[in-house]
Amino acid sequence: MGLFQDQTNSLSEIKRLAALVMDPSRRNEIGADQWPLAMIAYGLVTCNETGREQEGIDIYRQFQTCCTADTRRKCALQLAAFIRQRKGDGWRALIPFVLTDEEKDIRRQAAFLIATLAAPSQEERFTGITGIVDLICSSPLPGQEGMSPALDALLGLADLRLAPCLSVISKKLSDSQLADLLADMQPGPSVLGCDWLLDMMDAKPALAASVTAALCAMPSRAPEVMDVVVPIPSWQFTNSAVQPLHSWTIAEYYPRMKDRLSRHLEQEDMETVRQIWS
Repeated sequence: MGLFQDQTNSLSEIKRLAALVMDPSRRNEIGADQWPLAMIAYGLVTCNETGREQEGIDIYRQFQTCCTADTRRKCALQLAAFIRQRKGDGWRALIPFVLTDEEKDIRRQAAFLIATLAAPSQEERFTGITGIVDLICSSPLPGQEGMSPALDALLGLADLRLAPCLSVISKKLSDSQLADLLADMQPGPSVLGCDWLLDMMDAKPALAASVTAALCAMPSRAPEVMDVVVPIPSWQFTNSAVQPLHSWTIAEYYPRMKDRLSRHLEQEDMETVRQIWS
């Protein structure tokens, strides 16, 4: 033990904390005030390694028991600042936040940060988006608390360029998995979200009721249906503000969906949607 302590104490603080975090027998040595930096250290040291999701969940559970939601929220933002400085390298360090936190807003926040910070690759421009989609479509990991907040984050971007990435979700998940996802999602209205739901209804008519319920829940969350361009990755742009392209009032947008809805819904259900979208 003494030799191990001598070795770890000779490392930088980041590497020392990462070594403690990765040793289950020593995690209890980490104090509550050290846990945020320990999570950052673990994330930055292991961020380019795949296949460590379960380890990340186990570590995050202990972090969660030691730190308040506000502390965890601030930790995600501090980690994002490091990722921004590294020009998007290290975005996988935020995955445990997405998979594990008991607070939906923290999971949603972490998914948004991944989506907007991940560095593009030669093969994929929207690396963070496809990374989140892969998490949503993966077999649930033990301890995973549901992926609807991650989906909310992607749909909340309201950028139609992301539609091909999102289409993978309805292709890969079963009808029952999609129904569960739709029942728990909470995005506001956007062209991206509406088109994704209508495409799903066309491809999977058995989900018409679930899609209709999801559509009917949208108008209460925002007064307009937006189509925007989000600077991705945000660190590449001097001005990272969202660029609005088009917007419609709730009532204006319903006619744009009417014909597609009528292919699958009875008149009574159509009237229900019309009233909510008026």
